[in-house]
Amino acid sequence: MSKEKGQRNRNLFIAWVDEMKAKNPPNWLDYWHGDTLSPKKIADELGFDSSAFKASRNKKLFELFDELKKELATEEVYQKRKENLPLEEQSAEIRGVFQGNMDEGITDSIKVRDLKRFNARLQAENAKLTAEVARLSEFKEVLIEMGLWK
Repeated sequence: MSKEKGQRNRNLFIAWVDEMKAKNPPNWLDYWHGDTLSPKKIADELGFDSSAFKASRNKKLFELFDELKKELATEEVYQKRKENLPLEEQSAEIRGVFQGNMDEGITDSIKVRDLKRFNARLQAENAKLTAEVARLSEFKEVLIEMGLWK
């Protein structure tokens, strides 16, 4: 990786971390995978390849990412993480963001981006549920043929 590209990626990451910390409260869950932050999700957000977070590719970026993970661990973000936030609570959270701001319009790019992420999560959940319904409808047809479905 060229030095310029590596520096650009570090600058993008630093700006992203600052932007996330400026939110009250920051929503690290959008960038979670398994038990830790996902470098792939962050890299996708910032527009570069996730391999840039590897020590062999960009040692300084790797160290910045590692520092962020340690910071989140000391702030107990890992321990507070919820596996599945019910859909109703997410909707209420999004509505709360815009409570009282509807007259001003949606001009804040951070709020718009949060809504886009929320929409993407809903679309993914919808696709998953649609596939499950299709799979279960096959079982229903078999049960009808066997005379077990009334």
